[in-house]
Amino acid sequence: MPASAKTVPAPARSYGGLAMEERVAARRARFVEAGVELFGTQGFRGATVRGICAAAGLTDRYFYESFASLEALLAAVYGSLTDGFARRLTQESFASAGWRGDAAAVERQVTAAYELWFDTVRDARVARILLVEILGVSPEMDALYEASARAMAALTIMPLAGTLPTLKLSKARRELLGRALVGAALQVAKMWMTGGYRLARRDVVRTCVLVATGTLAALRAEPAAGA
Repeated sequence: MPASAKTVPAPARSYGGLAMEERVAARRARFVEAGVELFGTQGFRGATVRGICAAAGLTDRYFYESFASLEALLAAVYGSLTDGFARRLTQESFASAGWRGDAAAVERQVTAAYELWFDTVRDARVARILLVEILGVSPEMDALYEASARAMAALTIMPLAGTLPTLKLSKARRELLGRALVGAALQVAKMWMTGGYRLARRDVVRTCVLVATGTLAALRAEPAAGA
């Protein structure tokens, strides 16, 4: 072979029309689906790698190809659920509700957001993972939960964006308001789940809408809202 010739690595072999990277991604997705099922029914502490593999229809060799531990899978499952909700929130609920800053538009935006939230946690498996199983596992999972709460607080305050600038609220106070609204949604969802979803969906949605719009009305009435 001439000295100047370059060796080109052979491409990864394809099976069933899928390249290696696609097969790895597909197997990972199956494990995440299995995680939603088992973590959401048996709980994280009741799950095993063997059980996850059986639910996914794959061997532990493939599990460790994508995840170092069950906790790593829990992080992936939680991230998949929260990212999916955030994506739908911005692409569906907020987009369809419009972005005018008047009170009626804000209420529509807030209502659409809470309807999506309660439709999401109506799946008891998803609710258990988001509201229960992620908590107290490890400092790393607590940090993941905290990061997600901050991100959701930022999203939650978005429907009020058309009105809040006129109130001259500080960044810190906006963050506090976002966290307070997220906290209300989490607690109402947990009550709804643990009560077997007996409360009417319209009532849990309306309760959170009242908290959000009532907060906004109180802010508007403050003589020094930016304090």
